[in-house]
Amino acid sequence: MVSYRDFMAKHARVAMRIARDLFRARPGDRLPPVADYAAQLGVGRGTVQTALRLLQDSGAVRLIPRGHMGTFVESIDPSTLWELTGLGTVTGVMPLPYSLRYKGLATGLYRAFQQAEIPLVLAHIRGARRRLAALDSGRYEFALVSRFSFEVAQAETGHLEIAVPLGPQSGVREHVLLLRGTRGGRIEDGMRVGIDPESIDVTALTLRECGTAKVTLVELPYLQFPDQMLKGTIDAAMWDSEEGLPDIPGVRVVPLRDGDLGPPPETGEAVLVTRKDNQAVGALLREKIDPGLVRSTQERVMRGEELPEL
Repeated sequence: MVSYRDFMAKHARVAMRIARDLFRARPGDRLPPVADYAAQLGVGRGTVQTALRLLQDSGAVRLIPRGHMGTFVESIDPSTLWELTGLGTVTGVMPLPYSLRYKGLATGLYRAFQQAEIPLVLAHIRGARRRLAALDSGRYEFALVSRFSFEVAQAETGHLEIAVPLGPQSGVREHVLLLRGTRGGRIEDGMRVGIDPESIDVTALTLRECGTAKVTLVELPYLQFPDQMLKGTIDAAMWDSEEGLPDIPGVRVVPLRDGDLGPPPETGEAVLVTRKDNQAVGALLREKIDPGLVRSTQERVMRGEELPEL
């Protein structure tokens, strides 16, 4: 004999699964037929109907049956419905907020999640490889990296996807090259070149600039490049042009090579990346997070019209 507790638990589990679908819906959308839900979830039609009543009784959603046309969504209470999805707080990871652009980006993400009435916790980890590894391990539900970093990682793993693209220069406006002791404006034989293996972008750009020059690659965290140039540890390194151009004697700032190499890889666009097997969060981000709000908030922070939220 099935106990009342088991009976309610079964219906609550089905209601949770349907709530995740409904969170992606909009007023006016048509629900899948009860028979489809029953087949998909491996339960009876009565169980699905009870689960739908539970969602309506909670105030999470109002549904309108229209006979043979089906059942339609009249209204949704996002905060109540989100609680019933069982997904809890969404956790994301992004770069260290070393630039005002990244501080604005973090603030924009908080605003977009607040508008969607979804609780968000953001962590900060240096290096796209480390962020994507943390995403892959399940520690976080999305990671913010450049589109270029995503494409490199996706070619290696195959199980990532972009949930929200944030547009050109949302992460970095421009990378430049810091150089010491050369008149040619390029990396030359014998130089010691800083490289951060945890940063997919910086690694690719650095190796491209080195070309065929015989250099010594010195592994360092990206943010230590200027200090190490000041100490004389390295002679060349990539840098974000917005992160204050360091005033180091004998060091010049030069644009990245073009010419016969073609344009440098585009590393400026930030994207929110999820695992393909986490369909609920991926669909949630695509449906509910407004990239326009993220970017407009970022721009206000960069103009000094809004304080960053970190």
